[in-house]
Amino acid sequence: MSKKTAAILAVLIILTASGCSLTPGNMPANTAPTPSGRGYVKQLDCLYFAADDFSNYTAKAKTYGAQTLSAGVVPHHLLAGELIASFFKTAGETGERYDTVILLGPNHKGEGADVSTTACSWKTEFGTVECDEDAVSAIIACKSLDARINDDMLQNDHAVSSLVPYIKYYLPEVKVAAVLLTRRVTLEQSHDIALLLDSIAKNKKCLVVGSVDFSHGLSAEEAKLRDENTRQAILANDLVRIKRMPNENFDSPETLCAILYYMQERRACAATLFDHKSAADLLENPVLQDCTTYFVLGSP
Repeated sequence: MSKKTAAILAVLIILTASGCSLTPGNMPANTAPTPSGRGYVKQLDCLYFAADDFSNYTAKAKTYGAQTLSAGVVPHHLLAGELIASFFKTAGETGERYDTVILLGPNHKGEGADVSTTACSWKTEFGTVECDEDAVSAIIACKSLDARINDDMLQNDHAVSSLVPYIKYYLPEVKVAAVLLTRRVTLEQSHDIALLLDSIAKNKKCLVVGSVDFSHGLSAEEAKLRDENTRQAILANDLVRIKRMPNENFDSPETLCAILYYMQERRACAATLFDHKSAADLLENPVLQDCTTYFVLGSP
């Protein structure tokens, strides 16, 4: 038995034990398979890429000093592009040989399935980012998630589409598996996602990243107070409290809970706070009335 076959069998055993078993019929009929019989020909575009802004943010990017990195949280609001660049630059400089980046983020429109994914590759200015089809197949196979393929949603929602160019730039050899979650995803399903990703990560080197923007629609002063409540809940791993928090705290408690559960599965005591900024900071406007905020978190 080859090592690859043994690895696939190990994932299947774990999935079956956790209630996630392989079932056919979730692949879209209008997407052609590759000659190998697996995968998708279609490529998704990174619709929110702006070359000048990207160059500016990557030029300013710093590293957070992490020696190892298995999971984290970054913004998707591209005003915070410097923070996104800094996280993936840090990942690139750890020396880890990642096989796959698994991206989780909010389904902003809340339409379609509660868990949506794609098996398409991504087209960037720096080349193609291939999809990790094995990871996507495992996600689709998990019965408790009832995940569905929705290529257009993944392309059009900036939650993951905005991050893909940074991944290609700093981690040029990795594959990507991208997932969007609605607010209807339960705390139990967030835990199932973490268990599933942990099983995937036992057979390949994964970086699991949650794409989350924090305080929304508040003044800079009000956002600061919300962020302190959020920070305390994150550092305490109070997932029940996090799940109940509204959009004024952040846009995807489901994503954040899945990431924190995953960190627990990887035996991390708590997330490390790498960075914290607000739109008021970045725009140098302390009285900004509609202030989005940003946390960058990491875990070894």
